Amino acid sequence: MTDQGRELHLNLFGNWYGNHRAAWRHPSVDPHQLWDIDFNIRTAKTAERGLFDAVFFADGPNLGPVQPAGGQTKPEPITLLGVLAGATTHLGLAATVSTTYSEPYNTARQIASLDLLTRGRAGWNAVTGSNAATAANFGPSAHPPHAERYARSEEFIRIVKALWESWEPDAVIADQESGVFLDPGKVHRVPFHGEHFQIDAVFNVPRSPQGRPLIFHAGDSEFGRSQGARHADAIFTAQPTIEAAREFYRDFKRRVAAAGRDPAHVHVLPGYLAVVGSTEAAARAAFDDLNRLIDIEGAIAEVARGDGLDVSGVDLDKPIPDSLWEHSIATSAFKSRVAALRVKAAEANLTARQVIEWDIAAHGHYVFVGTPEQVADDIERWFTTGAADGFNYKAPTFPEGLEIFVDHVVPLLQAKGIFRKEYTETTLRGHYGLPAPA
Repeated sequence: MTDQGRELHLNLFGNWYGNHRAAWRHPSVDPHQLWDIDFNIRTAKTAERGLFDAVFFADGPNLGPVQPAGGQTKPEPITLLGVLAGATTHLGLAATVSTTYSEPYNTARQIASLDLLTRGRAGWNAVTGSNAATAANFGPSAHPPHAERYARSEEFIRIVKALWESWEPDAVIADQESGVFLDPGKVHRVPFHGEHFQIDAVFNVPRSPQGRPLIFHAGDSEFGRSQGARHADAIFTAQPTIEAAREFYRDFKRRVAAAGRDPAHVHVLPGYLAVVGSTEAAARAAFDDLNRLIDIEGAIAEVARGDGLDVSGVDLDKPIPDSLWEHSIATSAFKSRVAALRVKAAEANLTARQVIEWDIAAHGHYVFVGTPEQVADDIERWFTTGAADGFNYKAPTFPEGLEIFVDHVVPLLQAKGIFRKEYTETTLRGHYGLPAPA
């Protein structure tokens, strides 16, 4: 523990190929392992051996590009978490469920059921979803615009929270002798009449052992940050540099306080991909091996489409011209992200190819390459200098990348006194050191 009494939090970002863009092509990875129940259980047990707070599965109800290098499939996360629940005893279990393409009652029921069956280890990542191609999977309507998605999600989250809190903790009597199972006065209807939802619901799952399941959020827009500040127990974020992470941390904690909540009770968890080697040269070689597996043309197109940085017309083996950086920053919807990439490129003297590889390797999340000692020092620096309360750890490959981190980095974090040496709580809320909801 630090002098301030803070403890580092680690979620495992559960893409079971690995979280490097080209992980599925790595020789150590079986491209069919995502659908292997034994592999899934073994990986979750490794995370629990590493004393992770939780495993988290990002998700979206769509396939992605149906092309030779795309179309990788993955299990529906609630189903998978149900499998992992029976194989673990402490590990938190969290997944994304879209607020655009789901219904509040079903979502609340699924997560609450997982929560009760695991004695309080469940969490929900509430996202609106940005992939417009998803809309066709659900009907003829177009993908809603940004403002409409967030207006719907605001109502969605409020309903889910109200459903989870509609049972008082002692509503279940279950007295076999008297025949009284339930105190009806302690189960409350949830009427809601908004623009997107009109319900008058009676929830059918009792109160959670942890008060209610944890709510995670991943919005980075103005509305997304403010919504997370109002509702989330933790926010997931992608910050390519520690300076960008510190700015986000300050801004988000300020928003939490403005929403009338204690900033210490809402954690900021950036994504963190670490490529670890016994020496710095070995780590760099491992990262280079992964980068060589990237489909560079597809990566260029994705960065241009997603970030607004289009290097298709430049020499990939030379630095990106200043004029292109300036144009991209001026026109991109993600100006701060492109600006941070420019700083990174200047600091490391990266070529255009290396900029694309660095950006795409972890889907815009922070990447660190080094020895176990260097990784532990870097994590400590983020944690102690106002950049993070913990991380979504993104193993570059599974199972190898996770095993290296658990066996060689976690002990160093424990020796620094910033990470637990054993589980002392039984619920996910307890792992995070968060109070029960008011």
